[in-house]
Amino acid sequence: MRPACTDIGSQINEAKGKRGPVGINWNSGLIYWKDHTPRPAVRYSLAHLHPFIQVIELPATDLHPARSVGLHVSFGLHTFTRAVELHDGDDELYRDNREVRTFCPARYKRSLELPGIIRTLERRRCEFARGMSGGQVNYVTVEMADGSRYAAFFDVRRLKKVSPDAVHLMVQSAYVLEPGKPAPGKGRIHLHALLGHALRGTTPRPPP
Repeated sequence: MRPACTDIGSQINEAKGKRGPVGINWNSGLIYWKDHTPRPAVRYSLAHLHPFIQVIELPATDLHPARSVGLHVSFGLHTFTRAVELHDGDDELYRDNREVRTFCPARYKRSLELPGIIRTLERRRCEFARGMSGGQVNYVTVEMADGSRYAAFFDVRRLKKVSPDAVHLMVQSAYVLEPGKPAPGKGRIHLHALLGHALRGTTPRPPP
């Protein structure tokens, strides 16, 4: 049953204070999302957004030796949800241990492409995401298909507690850009360069 609009705010605030049963954490902090089941007869599988590990071979450079990197990939809540609106019912809400959002069928449908996009990042254009503040640097790659621009935003960090050669790539959000919206990224940086910086504990400098 869809609750009255006046009840949504209290439901959201209550949910924010609870840790929802969303998945199983790896030791590295990666999450297996539970399927979204708004009704007993309806199930949206989120198995495609479970974490995976990909081996990336970094070639030797003049300054650094060749290295085999274990890339631990995970996908965030924003890849298949949107901000909560007053008319959303409680069966549409999905939460993690930090926030409550609304399951988004449109984002979910496009999220089926995300594993393939991330597995081919070595061949894709990666850019510095615009609009970051506080010295934070994130990245974006854009898939062009059917006249739309599907942007996947991600960051990379070293996973020292897993291995000296392990890196965590977190896809924080992904959605179709509105027509006419400016490009979400600037400059260009290759995945190999990103991984090298993560392993060395350095941060690439974005363009002005």
